[in-house]
Amino acid sequence: MTNSQLLKTVLEPAKEVPVMGKWDVAVCGGGPAGCAAAIASARNGAETLLIEKDGFSGGAAVSQLVSVILSTNGVDFQGVWHEWIHALRRRNGVSEIRKSPHVISGTVYPECIKYAWDELLKKAGVKILYHSTVSEVLTEARRIKALFIETSAGRRAILADRVIDCTGDGIVCHKAGVPWEQGDGSSPWAMALTKVFRVGGAVRPELWPAPDIMAEIEKALRAAMVRGEFATPIVREPGRLLNYIRDWAWELPGRNQIMSVVSRVLKTDPLDPWQMTRAEQEGRLQAWEAAEVYRRFVPGCENSYLLDTSNNIGVRSSRRIKGMELVTKKDVLEFRTYPDEVARSSWHIDIWPADSYTKPAVLSGTPDSKKRAVKISKGAYFGIRYGCLLAYGVENLLMAGRCISAEHIAESSLRIQQTCMATGQAAGTAAAISLKLGVESHELKPDILVRQLEKDRRAVKKYDMIGNNETGR
Repeated sequence: MTNSQLLKTVLEPAKEVPVMGKWDVAVCGGGPAGCAAAIASARNGAETLLIEKDGFSGGAAVSQLVSVILSTNGVDFQGVWHEWIHALRRRNGVSEIRKSPHVISGTVYPECIKYAWDELLKKAGVKILYHSTVSEVLTEARRIKALFIETSAGRRAILADRVIDCTGDGIVCHKAGVPWEQGDGSSPWAMALTKVFRVGGAVRPELWPAPDIMAEIEKALRAAMVRGEFATPIVREPGRLLNYIRDWAWELPGRNQIMSVVSRVLKTDPLDPWQMTRAEQEGRLQAWEAAEVYRRFVPGCENSYLLDTSNNIGVRSSRRIKGMELVTKKDVLEFRTYPDEVARSSWHIDIWPADSYTKPAVLSGTPDSKKRAVKISKGAYFGIRYGCLLAYGVENLLMAGRCISAEHIAESSLRIQQTCMATGQAAGTAAAISLKLGVESHELKPDILVRQLEKDRRAVKKYDMIGNNETGR
């Protein structure tokens, strides 16, 4: 029998599923949004369970090695983000955070991230369940009644009064029947994917880089390409790679390691498992060849090696879930703020083209981009309303992170990690206080949530760019 002759569907037999337990709030996904949601929920009095598919928390910063700090003006650093950075600093897991006129940047060490979240989650009293994946959702009368998860012990059921989807791909909302969209409006891929990798044993020379050295690197690289020694486009079209080399980009704190995001895998539907398999393989080959360029041609990298590639290829956008409100393109372009906003984003419109290895992700130099940069430098941001975290049609389901209710342009900005933490903190806080007040999360008055968030965020010690502590939002 060929694949074309196989049945289109198979009926899954009904069976009784053991219940693992009941919680006030179940948070699905242990990335930046999920960890912040779980911490906020537990601190506000809810018995909280965090469900995570990996054996650690941290999400994209660990499993995809997106171990960067990026902001434009810092107004999006809120609440739990500061606590996370302090926890990393105690473990020597944060680089010097640098300020330029339009960007704040630094790196964090991925292994330290696991310990930082373990510390914060444990201190808040969150129950954690690792190596568990949500496979199905039972809904009844516009509410989630049970989550079905896959574990090494088999399928189990989780009961919770509130559920927060922080899976990135919006898996829980999808299973619950909430409408969603993906792509850029013309294709299922919104952005390129990236296989992040680390190069170990990379010792940056003093007075780097000299122009003549960069010229020698490019000359040697192009000669190797003529000999047919490299096959991937990121090496055969080396402009971006040479820029990363010149800048010695993303040096990890306290280690002779470079984290590289030069990889681009194009035209991939992140919800298609066959395409994702191809993307993982293609990304690994890109990483291998780029690491070879460092080892063979870059001074200070003679003894370097490919330390690792990310466990999962980096996905920037997949499902965008329909909510009760929507973060729009106009919100981003006009820096709209709202009385009921629960999070902020000031990051660039950051769309990694899914059809090009060389087009920039962030446009600069145009009149519009210059005007935007000036406003951002003065502290401009756009607000994310509470309704953007409320799943349409399911009254006890919230979402946080990159899958919230947003248009494509808006999602390209708010997907940044600190904004994911801010939406997570908001969703977790909303879930807990709605239970206290005896109302559905969709019925919670936004002004009550906003006041509680302001109180909680003011109580956090702020991490400034010099590493000093001060109290404030």
